[in-house]
Amino acid sequence: MRARTDEAKDLRRQALLDAALDEFAERGFAAARMEDIARRADLSKGTLYLYFESKEDLFKALVDTKAAPRLDEIEALVTEMPSALEALATFAQLAPMLIQRSPVPRLAKIIIGESNQFPEIADFYRRNFIERGMGVIRSVLEQGVERGELEVEDPALTARLIMGPMVLSAVWHVLYGDKPDGRVDLEKLFALHARYLRRALVKREDEPT
Repeated sequence: MRARTDEAKDLRRQALLDAALDEFAERGFAAARMEDIARRADLSKGTLYLYFESKEDLFKALVDTKAAPRLDEIEALVTEMPSALEALATFAQLAPMLIQRSPVPRLAKIIIGESNQFPEIADFYRRNFIERGMGVIRSVLEQGVERGELEVEDPALTARLIMGPMVLSAVWHVLYGDKPDGRVDLEKLFALHARYLRRALVKREDEPT
């Protein structure tokens, strides 16, 4: 009986998070109301407050449950690669999936639109997703330098250069991805990105002839 009760609680919590993501993305964080989120989830406002005290709590839970786990999966796959070049190539292969098949772009859109008015949630997203992602890339670059694979002047800044196209593509996808003239072949884009990275970062003596 307890297991069924716990499962029901998990299902309600997930329904509320899904409703919050839709409400925030469609109306904006500032305009979204707790009662509308509860209504969208087919639950009462009182039930919503049993799980989350505020919209801020809802947003943080969205980052923890919908964005961070995707990053955990990418980090696990990337760190298993035997070389930095293979890790960067794997990152490039996974980027389109993260953009097209996850809520990450919608969360980015919310942050961009509301960061001035709600700096706390913007900082939370930056610390728990953006900086974590850049940290994974920086670690790959540093290991590549240590192993003599890569030639990188500043791993932290280079990580920003590598992640930049992902952030831009995520924002582009959520704003224009449903328009015929706004679609981008992300698989081709990130394959090209990976080739350029290889040319820019690989040590000259290690380049294939």
